[in-house]
Amino acid sequence: MAGAKEKYVRPSFLGPHEGRELELMLVGRKHLCAFYEELGIERETFPERQFDQHVAEGLFVKDIRVEKGISRDGEEFGARSVLYATTDQAWRIPAMRMIQDVYHSMGPGWRPDLERVKGSLLGYDQNDVEQFIERLVKRPS
Repeated sequence: MAGAKEKYVRPSFLGPHEGRELELMLVGRKHLCAFYEELGIERETFPERQFDQHVAEGLFVKDIRVEKGISRDGEEFGARSVLYATTDQAWRIPAMRMIQDVYHSMGPGWRPDLERVKGSLLGYDQNDVEQFIERLVKRPS
């Protein structure tokens, strides 16, 4: 029988920052967070009010981008991308937006080189980024 003291093992599909972004930003171990949600979803997908409190205090800056389009199936879709950066590292927001724009301009598919840049901007350890890319490459299309 598993005991209560047994160590929690994070599922392999979650990154090491998943669910801990605010905590890591507040202690200075992370300088950029990215959240993405479909428009029209009536559930909170990340603690936006908590992040916004720190924006109001001048600790973080926030950038929102709303995108609308047509899926491959001909369905309309909308998404909202929200970036938060620590004030002293606000340069990461336009850098991430540039990477996202380049990604979108290249059409469908994964780009390991751009994933490395995104991972670096988000503050991930290089080994974590490489493991993520390895999983992407092995994943069936």
